[in-house]
Amino acid sequence: MKKLLTLFAVAATMFMAACSTAPATPSDAAVEYYQYVANGDYEAFANAIHFDTTDPEEIAEGKAMVTSLYKEKAAPQIEQKGGVKSVEATGETISEDGCTANVQLKVVYGDGSEKNEDIKLVKVDGKWMLAFDK
Repeated sequence: MKKLLTLFAVAATMFMAACSTAPATPSDAAVEYYQYVANGDYEAFANAIHFDTTDPEEIAEGKAMVTSLYKEKAAPQIEQKGGVKSVEATGETISEDGCTANVQLKVVYGDGSEKNEDIKLVKVDGKWMLAFDK
């Protein structure tokens, strides 16, 4: 019985660790965050943004603004192009101090059109997040 409980505890720990794993590289993060937009999950996208403030009210306002803006502007544009078919990282540059990165993405839409995006990220508490430029 003790072995069974130990096995269960190890399995549960591994499951939780797998579910909460942050993207390992800036490229992984940029692709994952762009997929949020492609899938219409604008709240998850807003939560992936690092706002350069510690004021919870300002952060909440920023997230609400981003969510609203993407629902109003990005969603119709993506729908008009037949949705997002694929997102691929084509380049990545990490700063010497390892705290910021630029990732180049190639986005292919359902209608066959393509767009190149340059995504800026910042490492916060070991996690790559989107950099919010004011």
